[in-house]
Amino acid sequence: MTGTQRRFDRLRRIQDLDPERDYEEIWRLVSAYEFPWDYWQSVSLAFFRTFAIPSISALLDETGEIVGHTQKRADDTLLIMYEMGRLGLESPEGRAYLRRMNQMHRRYDIANDDHLYIIALFIVVPVRWINQFGWRRLTAHEQRALTNYGRRLAQLMGIKDIPATFADFDQFAQSYEDRHFAVTDSSRRLAAAAMAITADMLPPSLRGPLTPVMRRFSLASLDEALLHAVGLPLPPERDRRLATWLLRTRGRIVRMLPPRPDSRPHRLTLATYPDGHRVCDIGPAWLADNPVDEQHNTVQEHRP
Repeated sequence: MTGTQRRFDRLRRIQDLDPERDYEEIWRLVSAYEFPWDYWQSVSLAFFRTFAIPSISALLDETGEIVGHTQKRADDTLLIMYEMGRLGLESPEGRAYLRRMNQMHRRYDIANDDHLYIIALFIVVPVRWINQFGWRRLTAHEQRALTNYGRRLAQLMGIKDIPATFADFDQFAQSYEDRHFAVTDSSRRLAAAAMAITADMLPPSLRGPLTPVMRRFSLASLDEALLHAVGLPLPPERDRRLATWLLRTRGRIVRMLPPRPDSRPHRLTLATYPDGHRVCDIGPAWLADNPVDEQHNTVQEHRP
């Protein structure tokens, strides 16, 4: 059996699952085995896009968490999304993370459409990214499962008027951006804070010399409308072409590698929690005295 044949074995397993019933399992196979780097990079990008919506950026700026505690806020966002999916949206452990997220949101008056836009981004952006840069494109079967996963999360968050299909979510997100993208003081502050930690993806020994390179690469990975709306400069066209070439080349290389073994699902490596975390560690300082269910508050380790 050739490496390419083995590379597609897991896709055949996914195709045997039902996207209407088994969407959580398909989500895990996509995010933990088939496209782990692509998926979690795109989730970070999805969160970055929210800075361009004035109502969302004003609230995020008001909390002071992103500007004042940039790395922790970014890690907490990824961590909640990761743990809910890894443990299962319907499981008691997964619900503990959902409650923690809802505790953070409940303090603020967040419009339904803003919440819906964020859910749409967490569905649409990973699909767009993987289809452009992944080692293969997602099938309609997989897109339906990721959409159903996002729909279920939206239901558990109490969001109303949830779109039914991926195309509906895609159209909603694009329309929302067309109507609301605008540069504000808060969007500038949030984007600047986020860009300041891009070098943290590198090993510590390389952060000094390669920090400017990482910033240029990050800028080149963002579309023009987003850059305008968060007050960041447009990159030279050569940078954009190079970033696209590097990402697509990476996808072609991954395609030739053996698939990730079932015994080694992707684990998040987060600077904020090098020794693991408890559910109550997630969130801003004002939540410290607002406990979650202690039964599901054990330390979760995330070592590669």
